[in-house]
Amino acid sequence: MTRLFSFLFLFIFSTFGWSQQQVFQGRVDLGRDLASFEVDPPVNGTLYLITGAAAGISILSEEPFLAEVDFVQAEWLDEAVLAAHRVRLRFEGAVWSDIVLSKKPRQGSETKIYPYRKFQAAALPIAGGFRVVAVPLLF
Repeated sequence: MTRLFSFLFLFIFSTFGWSQQQVFQGRVDLGRDLASFEVDPPVNGTLYLITGAAAGISILSEEPFLAEVDFVQAEWLDEAVLAAHRVRLRFEGAVWSDIVLSKKPRQGSETKIYPYRKFQAAALPIAGGFRVVAVPLLF
């Protein structure tokens, strides 16, 4: 069953996801949230599908394009306590230059990533965070 979901997951990314032309060979983990990385760190060579929101976006370089996103996921611990779990996402390459923006555009924001936008990211762990491979879903 896990192989079926992994195959379906990779098929969707290769067909519909925004990504650079590349092939991924390795483990895919669909069942982790940001809170779980505080207990069990991510494993190198594993592609993670994570959901959250862009708390802040820093464009570090225009040429070559490099942006870092403070990616946040909130969790209610009880009725009065809200915990925020954070990771750093890196968007590298020219393909992201028209998609990742430092502020919300006035028009055409349906396919863009900007501060406070919720989205899913397929990402590989790197030192200090994750490198985004694809963004399959924008909320």
